[in-house]
Amino acid sequence: AAKTQSMSSITDELIAGSAAGFASTILGAPLDAVKVRMQHLQQPGLTTWACALAMLRESGVPAFFRGVGVPLLNSVLMNTVMFVVFEEVQSALPDTTGGALAAGAVSGLAQSLLSTPMDLLKIQVQLRGGHPLSILRRLAARSGAVGVASTLSVGGSMNMLREGVFTAVYLGLYSRLRQRLELAHGEQALHSGHVLALSAPVGALAWLSCYGFDTVKSVQQSQPLDRAAANKAPPLSTVAGATRHVWERGGVAGFYRGALASTSRAVLVTASRLVAYERTKALLSEA
Repeated sequence: AAKTQSMSSITDELIAGSAAGFASTILGAPLDAVKVRMQHLQQPGLTTWACALAMLRESGVPAFFRGVGVPLLNSVLMNTVMFVVFEEVQSALPDTTGGALAAGAVSGLAQSLLSTPMDLLKIQVQLRGGHPLSILRRLAARSGAVGVASTLSVGGSMNMLREGVFTAVYLGLYSRLRQRLELAHGEQALHSGHVLALSAPVGALAWLSCYGFDTVKSVQQSQPLDRAAANKAPPLSTVAGATRHVWERGGVAGFYRGALASTSRAVLVTASRLVAYERTKALLSEA
């Protein structure tokens, strides 16, 4: 019976995570495209609105959804990993704020193994067009399987920090606030408005907490792959090179370039993800 209940719980997490991933990816794609462009250009004085208008003039509306196929397909797996790992690890740790934050960090580290290569492909498509499969074929033809694996791991260390910090704050803090709300009003009294009110500010805080790591990662992953495939890695594809580049172009502010678009996206994505997740789980429990 316990095993059946565990499998049912994991199935619910899979379905709820899939719904959450689909909704949040579609809603967040346009602002993510603007964020990546601003981080790549590192152009002082470039505003979010000006960048968005330039993208619209150059390529039209499709520019804001270029590369969305990769994260959309990946979102099902990513969100399932995020929620399942968080729930499983949290249940094994003390019921404290520290335990919740630690569970979130472990969940984020697990996600990073998947999101590092997917983010690299998404960024390459956003900046240079093409299709993820064609990019992989070119890499394989030039440097073989080892070269493909090496290239797809670019930005891995920064992404581990980004995902670990983000999920620790996002799910860890959210779960503790949700628990307090349940104690005060009862679980049955919670509705989508409560989830929205909790997840929006928590999502913004989580994203700002890890944004510097994301900027360095994006600079690393935005470099042309042709030289990397020829075993001539661009200096900016390294952590040191990318960090120095961002610092020289804008100091501390450089690490937060594009933060307005990105934090707006984070609020939209994190709130819609948890609303979809909680609502789907509630429907499944009623079925």
